[in-house]
Amino acid sequence: MKKCALAVLPLLCLLVLMTNSCKQKETSQPEQSVVELNEQTVRTFADMLVGSLNQGNAAALNDIIDKDHIKTLVSENSIVYSGFDVEGGQAYFDHCLQLGDQVEQALEDGGDFSFTRYYLDEDGHHAVFRTYHNYIVDFYDCQLDTMDDKIVIKDCYMYSLGTNLSENVKYNMLYNLLLQTNPESEVQWLREAEELTANGRHKDAISSLKAHEEELKDYPLFYQLYIVNLYQDNPKTFLGRLDALKDKVDPRYLLFHQLHGCYNGGDVSGTERIVEQMIAYTGDDPIYLFLLGQAYQNKNQYDKAAECYKILDESMPLFWDLWQSELLCYKKMKDQTAYDECLRRGEEVFGPLDE
Repeated sequence: MKKCALAVLPLLCLLVLMTNSCKQKETSQPEQSVVELNEQTVRTFADMLVGSLNQGNAAALNDIIDKDHIKTLVSENSIVYSGFDVEGGQAYFDHCLQLGDQVEQALEDGGDFSFTRYYLDEDGHHAVFRTYHNYIVDFYDCQLDTMDDKIVIKDCYMYSLGTNLSENVKYNMLYNLLLQTNPESEVQWLREAEELTANGRHKDAISSLKAHEEELKDYPLFYQLYIVNLYQDNPKTFLGRLDALKDKVDPRYLLFHQLHGCYNGGDVSGTERIVEQMIAYTGDDPIYLFLLGQAYQNKNQYDKAAECYKILDESMPLFWDLWQSELLCYKKMKDQTAYDECLRRGEEVFGPLDE
């Protein structure tokens, strides 16, 4: 029996060695890489995203929005949560998250899309993107996370809307659901303001919204309608009336509207002042020089506007509105040589101009 035991012992030792060897081989296999959020990876992610959208790939943005996370945030409202069971509820939700389609439409219309800033705060890592379309500049401040070994957008503060994407979707869904199920609720006043705005009755829209501010102030649509009507009612008094909202809205939202009010009104110093404040949030961006040029142009200072545009030509690709603005300035200045050169450069990009 002892001989048998001695004979088995080397075999057991061999099996143990083989098992340990297999374990060592298993543990020595390289682990699957996991994306780590830091400034370098975020910048690489942002640059790739901009490149994809400029190549016409709207899905590159649509597919990296964390829809499950946003749906969880949206569903905190019980009425909205029940709305996903209503016909068309899920489809409407999905439609609201197609940011890539919005950017792609801007690019197709001669606009521009760019990454402007990375930063880290208590909410995590952020990438700020800028869109330009039809003389309107907008910024998306995207809060990032990782999922399935890729970077995703958890939520996004949209300057033009004055709120996060999740909040805008939640209250839009709530508004539409209440219009269908309880039209006598507070949303009747939002609907009334929409109709007054559409009919050009801006003073009446402002009065109605102010009268029902307490019931409506949580709806992003409330301030969106209110500010639009302030401008349409009287562009000359817009900035002063807008200042009264500084304790009620996000400072980024206020700056967004102050900026557009300044350059549209030809307020050069105001544009410069607001741009300096916005850079702290968005990072510096060549498009701000275009807006300064617009301020000069709207003040009929075409020579100074042209100087801004000429510098901008060397900072970013030519886009349609920049080209048109340059041509107008050279025409007003009666500078035929500069006009012809600008015309030639633009026609190389956009094709012949029908004058």
